[in-house]
Amino acid sequence: MKKLIFISLFAATLLACEKDKNAKDFKGTYSGTFRTMQDGKVAMTDTELTLLNGNFEVKKGIKTGKGSFKLEDKTTVTFSDEIARTADFDWNIILNGSYTYQALGDSLILTRNLPYLPTTITLYQYRLKQVN
Repeated sequence: MKKLIFISLFAATLLACEKDKNAKDFKGTYSGTFRTMQDGKVAMTDTELTLLNGNFEVKKGIKTGKGSFKLEDKTTVTFSDEIARTADFDWNIILNGSYTYQALGDSLILTRNLPYLPTTITLYQYRLKQVN
């Protein structure tokens, strides 16, 4: 019986020490696609994103950008774009504001959902793989 209790406590200790699977060291260059979905229509473009020391730069895509980012918690990251822009386009295509993130291995998915109407969901999503 003592062995069973010891094994149970040991297993519980190991499970408690397991790293959060969604924890991410936001450092490196990522390449992939930027996707938008409005009214069920999906549009994609290639993109490249560099994250380093709390700063980001989008080097390729619909709209390039740069600024700072902050991990808010285990699922949310907030980006602050610092480039001055004109107002004649969809501002949501800029990497700016709060995104949920999913991290697994070298993959990073950043998602921003904007429910404008009860029946319409607008989605902005980066699907990326770390290249260095």
